[in-house]
Amino acid sequence: MRCTVKKTLTAIVESGNEACIGLKANQKTLLQQAQHCAETQVALSRHYEVLDTTHGRCVERCVEVFAAPAALAQTWPEVVAFVAVERCGWRDKSCFQHRSWFILTRVLSATEAAHLIREHRGAIENRLHWVKDVVYQEDHSLIRTARPAALMALFRTWALSAFRKAGQDSLTQAIRRFQHDIPKLLSFL
Repeated sequence: MRCTVKKTLTAIVESGNEACIGLKANQKTLLQQAQHCAETQVALSRHYEVLDTTHGRCVERCVEVFAAPAALAQTWPEVVAFVAVERCGWRDKSCFQHRSWFILTRVLSATEAAHLIREHRGAIENRLHWVKDVVYQEDHSLIRTARPAALMALFRTWALSAFRKAGQDSLTQAIRRFQHDIPKLLSFL
Protein backbone atom coordinates (compact mmCIF):
# COMPACT_ATOMS: atom_id res chain seq x y z
CA MET A 1 0.00 0.00 0.00
CA ARG A 2 1.50 3.29 -1.10
CA CYS A 3 1.86 5.98 1.57
CA THR A 4 0.21 9.28 0.70
CA VAL A 5 -0.13 12.56 2.52
CA LYS A 6 -3.90 12.06 2.91
CA LYS A 7 -3.47 8.57 4.39
CA THR A 8 -0.74 9.84 6.71
CA LEU A 9 -2.93 12.72 7.93
CA THR A 10 -5.85 10.35 8.47
CA ALA A 11 -3.66 7.97 10.49
CA ILE A 12 -2.30 10.86 12.59
CA VAL A 13 -5.75 12.24 13.43
CA GLU A 14 -7.32 8.80 14.01
CA SER A 15 -4.55 8.00 16.51
CA GLY A 16 -5.52 11.08 18.52
CA ASN A 17 -2.56 13.19 17.45
CA GLU A 18 -2.14 16.46 15.59
CA ALA A 19 0.09 17.59 12.77
CA CYS A 20 1.82 20.63 11.35
CA ILE A 21 3.24 19.58 7.99
CA GLY A 22 5.19 21.59 5.43
CA LEU A 23 3.27 22.19 2.22
CA LYS A 24 5.32 22.13 -0.96
CA ALA A 25 4.75 22.42 -4.69
CA ASN A 26 4.15 18.67 -5.09
CA GLN A 27 0.69 19.29 -3.58
CA LYS A 28 -0.11 21.95 -6.16
CA THR A 29 -3.88 22.22 -5.63
CA LEU A 30 -3.62 22.32 -1.85
CA LEU A 31 -0.84 24.92 -2.07
CA GLN A 32 -2.98 27.06 -4.38
CA GLN A 33 -5.87 26.84 -1.90
CA ALA A 34 -3.57 27.96 0.93
CA GLN A 35 -2.36 30.90 -1.15
CA HIS A 36 -5.95 31.78 -2.07
CA CYS A 37 -6.90 31.82 1.64
CA ALA A 38 -4.06 34.24 2.34
CA GLU A 39 -5.21 36.52 -0.49
CA THR A 40 -8.91 36.52 0.41
CA GLN A 41 -9.10 36.11 4.19
CA VAL A 42 -8.08 38.08 7.20
CA ALA A 43 -5.63 35.98 9.23
CA LEU A 44 -7.02 34.30 12.34
CA SER A 45 -3.83 35.40 14.07
CA ARG A 46 -0.46 36.92 13.26
CA HIS A 47 2.95 36.72 14.94
CA TYR A 48 5.96 38.87 14.02
CA GLU A 49 9.52 38.55 15.28
CA VAL A 50 13.10 39.48 14.50
CA LEU A 51 14.89 36.14 14.53
CA ASP A 52 18.54 36.67 14.03
CA THR A 53 20.85 39.65 13.85
CA THR A 54 24.15 37.79 14.14
CA HIS A 55 26.73 36.47 11.68
CA GLY A 56 26.17 39.32 9.24
CA ARG A 57 22.46 38.72 8.80
CA CYS A 58 19.11 40.05 9.85
CA VAL A 59 16.09 37.79 9.50
CA GLU A 60 12.52 38.80 10.26
CA ARG A 61 9.60 36.40 10.24
CA CYS A 62 5.86 36.92 10.03
CA VAL A 63 3.64 33.92 10.76
CA GLU A 64 -0.06 33.98 9.88
CA VAL A 65 -2.75 31.35 10.41
CA PHE A 66 -5.72 31.09 8.02
CA ALA A 67 -8.84 28.95 8.34
CA ALA A 68 -9.16 26.28 5.68
CA PRO A 69 -12.28 26.82 3.55
CA ALA A 70 -15.25 24.57 4.38
CA ALA A 71 -15.21 23.09 0.86
CA LEU A 72 -11.75 21.68 1.51
CA ALA A 73 -13.22 19.18 3.99
CA GLN A 74 -14.54 17.12 1.06
CA THR A 75 -11.05 16.28 -0.19
CA TRP A 76 -8.82 17.05 2.83
CA PRO A 77 -11.01 16.56 5.92
CA GLU A 78 -8.08 16.64 8.36
CA VAL A 79 -6.77 20.04 7.18
CA VAL A 80 -8.41 22.75 9.28
CA ALA A 81 -5.95 25.62 8.82
CA PHE A 82 -3.01 26.88 6.80
CA VAL A 83 0.08 28.64 8.10
CA ALA A 84 2.04 31.13 6.02
CA VAL A 85 5.59 31.90 7.16
CA GLU A 86 7.28 34.82 5.47
CA ARG A 87 10.99 35.28 6.09
CA CYS A 88 12.75 38.35 4.85
CA GLY A 89 15.88 40.30 5.56
CA TRP A 90 19.44 40.27 4.40
CA ARG A 91 22.27 37.78 4.53
CA ASP A 92 25.80 38.32 3.22
CA LYS A 93 24.79 41.80 2.00
CA SER A 94 21.99 40.32 -0.15
CA CYS A 95 18.29 40.83 0.45
CA PHE A 96 15.93 37.87 0.43
CA GLN A 97 12.25 37.11 0.86
CA HIS A 98 10.78 33.61 1.12
CA ARG A 99 7.31 32.30 1.92
CA SER A 100 6.68 28.79 3.29
CA TRP A 101 3.37 27.06 3.83
CA PHE A 102 2.15 24.51 6.36
CA ILE A 103 -1.07 22.61 7.00
CA LEU A 104 -2.58 22.12 10.45
CA THR A 105 -4.93 19.46 11.74
CA ARG A 106 -5.90 21.75 14.64
CA VAL A 107 -6.14 25.53 14.65
CA LEU A 108 -3.21 27.05 16.53
CA SER A 109 -2.40 30.66 17.26
CA ALA A 110 0.29 32.14 15.06
CA THR A 111 2.58 32.31 18.11
CA GLU A 112 2.09 28.58 18.79
CA ALA A 113 2.64 27.73 15.13
CA ALA A 114 5.79 29.88 15.00
CA HIS A 115 7.20 28.12 18.05
CA LEU A 116 6.35 24.67 16.69
CA ILE A 117 7.87 25.35 13.27
CA ARG A 118 10.99 26.94 14.77
CA GLU A 119 11.42 24.03 17.20
CA HIS A 120 11.11 21.53 14.36
CA ARG A 121 13.62 23.45 12.27
CA GLY A 122 16.21 23.37 15.06
CA ALA A 123 15.62 19.80 16.19
CA ILE A 124 15.00 18.00 12.91
CA GLU A 125 16.01 20.11 9.93
CA ASN A 126 19.27 21.50 11.30
CA ARG A 127 20.38 18.57 13.48
CA LEU A 128 19.30 15.70 11.23
CA HIS A 129 18.30 16.51 7.65
CA TRP A 130 21.00 19.11 7.10
CA VAL A 131 23.67 16.75 8.46
CA LYS A 132 22.44 13.88 6.30
CA ASP A 133 22.23 16.10 3.21
CA VAL A 134 25.49 18.05 3.62
CA VAL A 135 27.86 15.83 5.63
CA TYR A 136 26.66 12.41 4.49
CA GLN A 137 25.57 13.72 1.07
CA GLU A 138 22.59 11.35 1.02
CA ASP A 139 20.98 13.13 -1.90
CA HIS A 140 24.04 12.32 -4.03
CA SER A 141 24.12 8.63 -3.15
CA LEU A 142 24.49 6.32 -6.13
CA ILE A 143 22.49 3.60 -4.35
CA ARG A 144 19.09 3.55 -6.03
CA THR A 145 17.63 0.17 -5.02
CA ALA A 146 15.15 0.48 -2.15
CA ARG A 147 16.52 -2.00 0.40
CA PRO A 148 20.22 -1.07 0.16
CA ALA A 149 19.26 2.64 0.24
CA ALA A 150 17.15 2.09 3.36
CA LEU A 151 19.95 0.11 5.00
CA MET A 152 22.48 2.87 4.30
CA ALA A 153 20.06 5.47 5.68
CA LEU A 154 19.74 3.34 8.82
CA PHE A 155 23.55 3.14 9.18
CA ARG A 156 23.92 6.88 8.71
CA THR A 157 21.25 7.63 11.31
CA TRP A 158 22.77 5.11 13.73
CA ALA A 159 26.22 6.67 13.30
CA LEU A 160 24.83 10.15 13.86
CA SER A 161 23.01 9.00 17.02
CA ALA A 162 26.06 7.10 18.29
CA PHE A 163 28.39 10.07 17.79
CA ARG A 164 25.95 12.44 19.50
CA LYS A 165 25.47 10.02 22.40
CA ALA A 166 29.27 9.90 22.75
CA GLY A 167 29.25 13.70 23.19
CA GLN A 168 30.34 14.64 19.70
CA ASP A 169 28.50 17.74 18.49
CA SER A 170 30.31 17.96 15.17
CA LEU A 171 29.71 14.95 12.95
CA THR A 172 32.59 15.93 10.67
CA GLN A 173 35.03 15.99 13.59
CA ALA A 174 33.64 12.70 14.93
CA ILE A 175 34.14 10.99 11.57
CA ARG A 176 37.73 12.24 11.40
CA ARG A 177 38.41 11.22 14.99
CA PHE A 178 36.92 7.71 14.92
CA GLN A 179 37.01 6.56 11.29
CA HIS A 180 40.04 4.30 11.84
CA ASP A 181 39.39 3.42 15.49
CA ILE A 182 37.35 0.22 15.06
CA PRO A 183 37.40 -0.72 18.78
CA LYS A 184 36.02 2.73 19.70
CA LEU A 185 33.38 2.51 16.98
CA LEU A 186 32.34 -0.93 18.23
CA SER A 187 32.09 0.43 21.77
CA PHE A 188 29.23 2.65 20.53
CA LEU A 189 27.13 -0.46 19.98
